[in-house]
Amino acid sequence: PILLLGFLLVAAALRPAVSSVGTVLPEIQADLGLTSAGAALLTSLPLLCFGLLAPLAPRLGRRLGIEPTLGAAVAVIVTGLIVRLGPGAASVFAGTILIGGAIALANVLMPALVRRDFPRHVGLMTGIYTGSMTVASTIAAAVTVPLSLASGLGWRGGLGFWALPAAI
Repeated sequence: PILLLGFLLVAAALRPAVSSVGTVLPEIQADLGLTSAGAALLTSLPLLCFGLLAPLAPRLGRRLGIEPTLGAAVAVIVTGLIVRLGPGAASVFAGTILIGGAIALANVLMPALVRRDFPRHVGLMTGIYTGSMTVASTIAAAVTVPLSLASGLGWRGGLGFWALPAAI
């Protein structure tokens, strides 16, 4: 049960940091003076990180172990979420790169964890993993704007909220 809970929590931490940005992108753009190209780069950075950094995951997983690497990846996601709240565009981009890099590693290692720890239930656990990411992503996209408004902190409050569940 504890392995399953940890597995679900890690999976749920892998998408809100990305899916929440688009909902407040106009506010980020206006606040930071980002051009359309800058806004496009901001939303593309996680995908670039996925492609560039994912090949490092197997090596890190073998060297450090899957669980410690996943733990570090989630810690970097939380760090990136906090860094992204800084005062200028540089902090938003730096935090987004940290988030994208960490998710790239976890995206590769989570299926390896499924195969290793749930070999008789790979299909079921892959479905649960994918479903958990999808539900978390959908919730983040749906509630980031209301959180931004309710927090009184604007887009930073809405995006910063996602550090809390990721930290858990």
